[in-house]
Formats: sequence, structure tokens, C-alpha cells
Amino acid sequence: MRARRGFTLTELLIALGILATLMAAAYGAVVQALRFQSDQEAVTSLQAKLRRVMEVFTQDLRSAVFGGITNQPYPSGAESISFALMDGGAGYPVLPHDSGSNNSFKRAAEVKVVSLVASTLDLGIRRGDTVLMVNANGQAVLLPVTNVNPVGGGPNRWHIVHAGCGNTIDYTPNTLVFRVVTLGFRYDPSTRTLWEQRGGVERPLAFDLSRFRIEYVYRAPNGRDVVNPIGYDATGTPAIEFDGPGGTYTLRRLQIRLGAEAPSRGRIIEREYVGQVELASNSTYRVREVLSCK
Repeated sequence: MRARRGFTLTELLIALGILATLMAAAYGAVVQALRFQSDQEAVTSLQAKLRRVMEVFTQDLRSAVFGGITNQPYPSGAESISFALMDGGAGYPVLPHDSGSNNSFKRAAEVKVVSLVASTLDLGIRRGDTVLMVNANGQAVLLPVTNVNPVGGGPNRWHIVHAGCGNTIDYTPNTLVFRVVTLGFRYDPSTRTLWEQRGGVERPLAFDLSRFRIEYVYRAPNGRDVVNPIGYDATGTPAIEFDGPGGTYTLRRLQIRLGAEAPSRGRIIEREYVGQVELASNSTYRVREVLSCK
């Protein structure tokens, strides 16, 4: 019988070379997979973060009273926005001034409302609250309540006093007062922080946002949607409706752009999330503009 022989040195070197080649190929595939996984984890984390911020933002915005955009607590524009949230039941009917003069009503520091309650404690509006007064022309004004007292000479009538900040809208039949809470968002690019202020209390909502921008989408007279048309913020606060070239432009929705960054494999990955919010509407009341009290 022929004796069994082992591997020669040449065969062993060839086998080791093949093994090294296979290990190198496998290592490259593993490294590539780990790199891909690192990028995917960064992207997934960014998208989840932006989605959460968008959900909070859109949920509150859908509750805005009649879709009205205000300038309290922050001016409304590209990097900040404010609106009013309903903080009570139905609106309170507003009475004209005893003199019947609209100019007197428009400059007044108090408004007279009707409510079938026995005392100011049952009225639902107290000192320190904020109310939104809306007339049938679509004008609205935010008023800080400084006092509430009954009107003499008759039941179920109440003075809502807003001393130091007079009314600026006209009286019309069907003018109503609503108790609201002001809510605003503002982006600070220097700290990359999105802030929220609700009822006078400000708190950070999101950190490390590389981008935050609000775009106002209007329906043009020709039926097309236009982003930030000329004249939409002529008063410093984007109007729900305004007269522009060719007719009336109506605000239909807001488009929010959020951006965030995350490190991965020694480089920065950035993702942008875009969401749109349809504004609330009401068949009876449609806030065309929110004016400031004076």
C-alpha cells in the first residue's frame, strides 16, 4: 500500500490564500452591512423624532378656533405662529353699547355679554382669562380679561372688562365672545430649539432641529394653491382671507418643514419632514383676520 501523504507547503499556502480571500470578502460584506445599519438607524431615529414633533404641532393647530391665526403670544410668520384654542363651551352673545354707537363699542375697554347664570362664578370667564371676540364680518380680537361684573338694571347680563387693551373691531349682530387659551410656537435657530407657549407658560418642545419653516398655502381666485402669495401678511399676521391680484385669496392649509441631523460613521446625516395641516372651519363663523387690541 502507498503511504498516505499530507499537504505540501504549496498546497497549504494556496489553501491559506483562498481562506484569506474568503475572509476578506466576508469582512467587507460585514463592514458594509454595519455601515448600512448605522445609517438606517440614524435615519429611522431622525424620522421618528420629526414625526413626533409634527404630530404635536398638527394636533394643536387643528383645534384652533375657526382656523384663526393670531399674533399672541408670538408674531406669526415663517419661524413662529400663534393661534387660539377653545377653552370653554359655546360663545357668549355680545350686546351693543347703550348709546348704539359703533365707534363707542369699537374703542371700549369692556364688552357686555348675555349668559343665563346666577353669578360670576357660574359664568365661566374670570379675571386672568383670555377671550376672543368675533363679529359676523369675520373680524376678531383677543382681549385679556381684567374683571367680570354684573350689569346693573337687568339679569343675565355681564361686563367682561379688558382694561388697558381696548376693542378694535366693529359690532355686528351675532357677535360672540369665546374663552380661549393662546398657544404659540417659535423656532430659535441660534439654539436649534422649538419652543411652545401655552397659557403664558413657555417650554421647549424639541431640541436640535436644523430647520423649521412655516409656509402658508392659499387658494387663489383661479382655483390654484399658492404658497406665500404677495400680500398675505400685509398686517404682520397672515390673514385667513385677503383681496389680492384677481380676487380673494383664502388660506387653506399650513405646510410645515422640519429638519434634523444625526452623526453616523463620522459624518452628518440630515433628513427633512414635510407635513400639511388643514385649518379648522365653521359654516357660521369664519375668521378673516385677528386684530390686536389697543
